[in-house]
Amino acid sequence: MKRLVTVTIIAAVALVYMSSFASAAMKFAYVDLQRALMEVSEGKTAKAELKVYFDKKQAELDKETERLKKMKEDLDRQGMMVDPKVKAEREAELQQAMYELQKVYMSLQQELKSKETEAVAPILEKMQMIIKELAEKNGYDLVLDKNGSGIVYAPLKFDLTTELVKLYDKRYPAKKKK
Repeated sequence: MKRLVTVTIIAAVALVYMSSFASAAMKFAYVDLQRALMEVSEGKTAKAELKVYFDKKQAELDKETERLKKMKEDLDRQGMMVDPKVKAEREAELQQAMYELQKVYMSLQQELKSKETEAVAPILEKMQMIIKELAEKNGYDLVLDKNGSGIVYAPLKFDLTTELVKLYDKRYPAKKKK
């Protein structure tokens, strides 16, 4: 039993010792994919198109919100002058309309998130290919996403984001809309 413990300790020490050599020889880099998405031409175009869509939907929501606000003000203004039964019906209508508006809002949030994912997915796929090429060309063993990896600090010399954006825009220039 004592011998098994000794062998286990020696193996653990050897593993730690060897892994320290392996990590010293590894070459790391990182990219800020969020920043890259915002800086590449296709990303800017996709963001602009999403903003137009969002603004249109937001205007519709604002119009409906204003209508409900006016409905509530009218109900409050009439106050005691309205038959309690009629007032209760109008309050129920208002509550139902507010509930429906909230459902529409939640649905639009999901739709916008889906549209954003749909617009960004092809860009990210292309970026992944470029990142792989950069890693192979420069001998990086590991390339991390700055936002998703928990990197708190890393020197700029390990940041490939600017190079990624330049290569991306060179290979995939944004298509001009007519």
